[in-house]
Amino acid sequence: MKKTNWLAIVVAAVAGFFIGFLWYGVLFQQQWMDNNGISMHPTDESLMYKYGTEVSVSFLPMIVNIIGMFLLAYLIHWLISKTDYTTLSKGLTIGLLVGILISINIILSNFFAMNTVEITLIDCSYIITVTGLMGLIIGAWRK
Repeated sequence: MKKTNWLAIVVAAVAGFFIGFLWYGVLFQQQWMDNNGISMHPTDESLMYKYGTEVSVSFLPMIVNIIGMFLLAYLIHWLISKTDYTTLSKGLTIGLLVGILISINIILSNFFAMNTVEITLIDCSYIITVTGLMGLIIGAWRK
């Protein structure tokens, strides 16, 4: 593990987490919530509803997301190291390929869950963007 660039992994994971905030918190929040049947209480933002039923808000998904971002960044780092694709463009290629593979699972899961095409596009474009950015960062950042 002497070749592991931990700083690049951390930066890529933080960048992925930031993209998630932009994607689901700013750019596509309302569309994502509407397509998942999620709404907020009009006066108390600590209360959320899913298809009209009150649900508890938990930080567990955020904790799992942070762990997942680090694992995803590590996987992309490992693939880049194994393939010796150690340039910005080749790192991007590895990242996009990982994102496309993950998107296949998202498409299938959403298809069987009978989710809308809109939510599938939001989720797939998010993961492809995140993994592409991680690939750019890790591919270009040599130790």
